[in-house]
Amino acid sequence: MRSLKIDDFSKIVHVADPQLSPDGKKLALVTVRPNLKENKYNYEILLYDVETGDTLYSISSEEGDQSPRWSPSGKKIVFTSRRGFKEEEKGNAIFLSVLAGEPRLIAKKREGFSQVRFLNESELIAISPTPVRKVDEDGDYVEIWDIPPWFDGSGFIDEYRRQIYLIDVESGLYKQLTSSENDIVYAAPSNSGEKIAYVRKVNKKKPLITEVRIYNVKKGEDFQIVEPKYSFISVEWSPDDKHLVLHGSDMKRGLVSHNHIWVTSSATPSDPVNLTGKLDRNTRPAISCDMLGPYRVYSPPQWRGEHIYFLVNEEGRSNLYRVNLSGEIECILKGEFAIYNFSIAKKSNRIALLKVDAKTPPEIYLYENGGIRKFTHFNDWLSKEVKFSELHHMKVKVSDGAEVDAWYLEPIDKEEDKKYPVVVFIHGGPKAAYGPALNFMHQLMAANGYYVLFSNPRGSDGYSEEFADIRRHYGERDYRDIMEVVEAFLKKVSSADTERLGVTGISYGGFMTNWIVTQTDRFKAAVSENGIADWIADFWASDIGYWFDPDQIGDTPVDNIEGYIRQSPVYYAKNVKTPILLIHSMEDYRCFIDQSTAFHIALKLYDKESRLIIFKKGSHGHSIRAKPRHRKKRYELILNYFNEKLENPAKRR
Repeated sequence: MRSLKIDDFSKIVHVADPQLSPDGKKLALVTVRPNLKENKYNYEILLYDVETGDTLYSISSEEGDQSPRWSPSGKKIVFTSRRGFKEEEKGNAIFLSVLAGEPRLIAKKREGFSQVRFLNESELIAISPTPVRKVDEDGDYVEIWDIPPWFDGSGFIDEYRRQIYLIDVESGLYKQLTSSENDIVYAAPSNSGEKIAYVRKVNKKKPLITEVRIYNVKKGEDFQIVEPKYSFISVEWSPDDKHLVLHGSDMKRGLVSHNHIWVTSSATPSDPVNLTGKLDRNTRPAISCDMLGPYRVYSPPQWRGEHIYFLVNEEGRSNLYRVNLSGEIECILKGEFAIYNFSIAKKSNRIALLKVDAKTPPEIYLYENGGIRKFTHFNDWLSKEVKFSELHHMKVKVSDGAEVDAWYLEPIDKEEDKKYPVVVFIHGGPKAAYGPALNFMHQLMAANGYYVLFSNPRGSDGYSEEFADIRRHYGERDYRDIMEVVEAFLKKVSSADTERLGVTGISYGGFMTNWIVTQTDRFKAAVSENGIADWIADFWASDIGYWFDPDQIGDTPVDNIEGYIRQSPVYYAKNVKTPILLIHSMEDYRCFIDQSTAFHIALKLYDKESRLIIFKKGSHGHSIRAKPRHRKKRYELILNYFNEKLENPAKRR
């Protein structure tokens, strides 16, 4: 067997979005294949017979075919596609397949459709951005009336509001059902095919606060069912349409608040009941994994029979649970892995899962009658050809008595009498997590002679809300946790070279990398990607800065200038002794490009060693969503920089 190579990423098939038919006998899914030669991704929708495993049907135009959804009868599938759109154009189209022959175009819109689902056998519902004012036809300018002016991955958005549309399957005619001043977040059809429950934002200044409403398609009536006192991200119906299951939080601890499973009546307005509050764990996957690819789908809680099924983040793992209306919680599937998506057939208890573990890329598994079996085998070649480093787990008791989960990989083909450099990875978020999920970048570093160390310090998900709460204290307990994990690791592993340490991270991980090099000279090299250096600038420029920063840093820069400065690495640039490589993508509206340019300029003014690489394309998630050539160059840049600065003789692979 051989070591992992950079070009292997382009051979990995990213499998996503499993969707079981109503009877559970067929399975639709999406594959995404990096095409390094043409610098794009090839999408394909595959349909399988679950009993035999045979491929029944393939939908592929290599133009972004995705989001397959079944009709109530299970005889049709709708999906969205970029067919007919130029690369520089936005928008998509809806196509219908009857599971044979060429799919038929139903509707096309330059603003595009999302969350396309069957309302009944003859009608669809979808969400689409809708112009709220006249736009410049030549595209020379945009006119901004509200906030935010832009959103990461979408560009300028103020001139649009996301609304619900009703689409006739046969004619393709569509009509707008809602005319909200704020965006529709999520919409779900009732099982009767007559109503739509939906989640809507209510305040631009507080965009996470939502209300829940029901639209009666037959009567044209629209009424509120849950007042805007919560932050819900989805709504679904009970099998008898008498209840709604909601996913979200009460925001009592701000953005740190866990998402829970709530239930309310669909008949009369009322306060929802939290069924999972006693768990004190988040019910949405947040495990870092760069093997999922650019197409990622959210799985809402799903109600089958007497139970609501959902995912729970637990100490680096994402497991499957269920709860009934009495609040009795039961773990269905638990282990050293992370589940990211799942689908339950309406007329069967068969469950399809998108699952990944420490040595296996994401694949689809089927769970039923207490047993689980691997259904897809797109990436079996990887485990047969490539030698992966074993994942080792540590529980580190830190100085305030708390326990912090940490993991490390050993260098491939490690020799006992040699010392090896160490690279510390820091996850994004901060309310995200690491765990037993295969990461290409981690294994690539191990394949090139590095120890790889990562952990879940304070601020991470998968633990209590108190553990996750570092608001107004960025760079304090979280920083100490990371540094104490590093020292515990070095004490435990004698072949780790204490003089050749590197540190790297993206987003919050980029912030923490910037922060670390201003606080200690323990590291010999650092790579910071799309991180924060100046919270003041972030408040004014980021798409979420005006509401995220007050929650996390405290108030606004006008009211708390001292706090914003105190937690901004750029104001400590003169302390830096560690050489640093700053990588940023030009179209990042989450952590704006000015963050890395500011830190680079500050470091240079103090004659510090800093390099800045700006990718001219790519949003905040450039490490996983950027085009294949961009991703390959990123791997090369990071590996080569650490090879140089940590004096690693390993050649680029």
